[in-house]
Amino acid sequence: MYVILGYFTVSVGYYGLFCIASLFFKSTQRALGAMDKVKKSSFVILLPVYKEDDVIVESVKKALQQHYPKELYTIAVIADHLQPLTLEALRQLPIQLIEVRFEKSTKAKSLNLAFDHLDEYDLAVVLDCDNHIEEDFLLKANYAYVQEGHLVIQAHRTAKNKENHLAQLDGISEELNNAMFRTGHQVLGLPAALIGSGMVMEFNLYREHMRAIDTIDGFDKELELRLIKDQSLPHNKIHYLDDALVYDAKMSDNEVFKKQRTRWILAQIKYALKNAADGWVQLFKGNFAYFDKVLQFWLPPRLILLGSLGVLLCFTPWIGLEYFVYTAGLFTALALFLGVALPRQLRTYKTLYAFKKLPITFWLMCRALPGFRKIFESFLPTSHQYFQKK
Repeated sequence: MYVILGYFTVSVGYYGLFCIASLFFKSTQRALGAMDKVKKSSFVILLPVYKEDDVIVESVKKALQQHYPKELYTIAVIADHLQPLTLEALRQLPIQLIEVRFEKSTKAKSLNLAFDHLDEYDLAVVLDCDNHIEEDFLLKANYAYVQEGHLVIQAHRTAKNKENHLAQLDGISEELNNAMFRTGHQVLGLPAALIGSGMVMEFNLYREHMRAIDTIDGFDKELELRLIKDQSLPHNKIHYLDDALVYDAKMSDNEVFKKQRTRWILAQIKYALKNAADGWVQLFKGNFAYFDKVLQFWLPPRLILLGSLGVLLCFTPWIGLEYFVYTAGLFTALALFLGVALPRQLRTYKTLYAFKKLPITFWLMCRALPGFRKIFESFLPTSHQYFQKK
């Protein structure tokens, strides 16, 4: 019991530290005119897509609406196993279409193959096939790169759909991630976390690090670790650009949610085991940021932690009053930390009502745990077809 409570205490303390730190983050404020005056960089927007015929065309059309010189950005769709009608629709758009067909498909394979077909650019943007970027996205990313000198940028990914409680909770989870792993880390002088989409990076730097990555899933985690270890990068390594918005489809279907979380849990377990020793080595070399990232992998997901503490509360009265009081304190502390880290726009009655579904979501997360083994053998893409049912 002491070991379990000790592990939970470290986890609650870690999340709490960065929740509190996020309150001191100052939102980015830049004048549109000032951003428009700086030297313009060239961009390639990379959209790897696997069997997502229902969403890719709309995402490309959204990306084409940038308030940025048309000759300075290219949209490259890496199409893996798309239907002929979808491919034909994409050919009608002013983009670069790169067709691939792997026997075992992964996002890393698609992105790496794309480099063989691309020209040279200043910056690369990586999006998921369902992502919609705001019209000033490239303008803001360019300013952060040219004027502020950031070589690696994570944009602000946020929910674009809230049709049911599961989608709302998924969106809330996204914003809590932004608070703890991006704004909170940046306030304390640590690199912001990458997500896997909405990433902006110097083109040659991105190509160099991606070439060394060939993983079934979790390529963003491996990329992040490589960047944090790269001594040639500035101290802050990864900058969080909070005002550059990327609208991401949230899970509204139970099975799709479980499948996605299974994939995420796999990546977390894999990188926790793979990098445990290296984390300590880097710490002794003075690279605390790397150790911090590896430590994150060893912590339970927030919902698993909150649910586990809730379950433990039901049993500790039979073990001892002191265990019950301590567990209740951890549960309350975690709930308060997460509450203060929520953005103001989410502190509503709708959010409180969505929290009623937390037990169901916790159960879905628990169901995802045993299924992670099968992803060692194949890639599990997340379907976004549900989002098209409007």
